[in-house]
Amino acid sequence: MIIDEELFATKLHRMRASLPDEIRKAMEIQRESERYLRAAREEAQRIVEEAKREAEKILEQARHEAERLVNESLIVQQAEQKAREILQEAQQDSETRRRETDEYVRNVLNRLERFARRLLEIVEEGRQELENR
Repeated sequence: MIIDEELFATKLHRMRASLPDEIRKAMEIQRESERYLRAAREEAQRIVEEAKREAEKILEQARHEAERLVNESLIVQQAEQKAREILQEAQQDSETRRRETDEYVRNVLNRLERFARRLLEIVEEGRQELENR
């Protein structure tokens, strides 16, 4: 097999010229991935805190409602049942929000993993190009 030296030299020059761009792009991807992960963690924390506040608010409302019903000395059993239902709703809402937060974080981590895999591919391509010289 005959290799066109001029074509080979031209391609080699292009590869060398693009290598710093690829490294820069890879570093940008890494920084972007870190920003996504940090934003996802902050968003997840915000959602969890919001869910906790909402659950506490619902629980407090349930307590006040139960206390009001007991103080009126009417249908005490119904008041207890209502309080349990509100508590259960609050727990279900909190669990739903936690699952949604977990899914959001899982999606962000999946995107981060894809970015990282692409970065590793770029690094490996660079190494192979260096070894093939």
